[in-house]
Amino acid sequence: MPLWLWAVQLIFLMLQPLINFAFRLIGIGFVSYVGYNVLLEQVTDYITARMGETTVVIQQILGLAKIDIAVNIFLAAVTTRLVLAGLDRARDLRRAQVWRKPGGTSIEA
Repeated sequence: MPLWLWAVQLIFLMLQPLINFAFRLIGIGFVSYVGYNVLLEQVTDYITARMGETTVVIQQILGLAKIDIAVNIFLAAVTTRLVLAGLDRARDLRRAQVWRKPGGTSIEA
């Protein structure tokens, strides 16, 4: 067997786990993204449907109070919180414990 064929096989053997890992990450992220978008649409549709079922006077009061904008701000805040939590988890940031109980590995004063 020629040497270059072995080199090509070695490259494919090394790249296959990386490609599988990347596809797995993309798949989990895609499913999470699509699932969250579906959930967010359902929540938004539910809230707007409930506001639409009220009387005209109540709808006018809700419009003056800008409740629709408040709902959008709230849902955007929830989305931002989930994104930030996902970024922290992706970076695997864990807070280091600052205080240690006396008598362990800490220096006693």
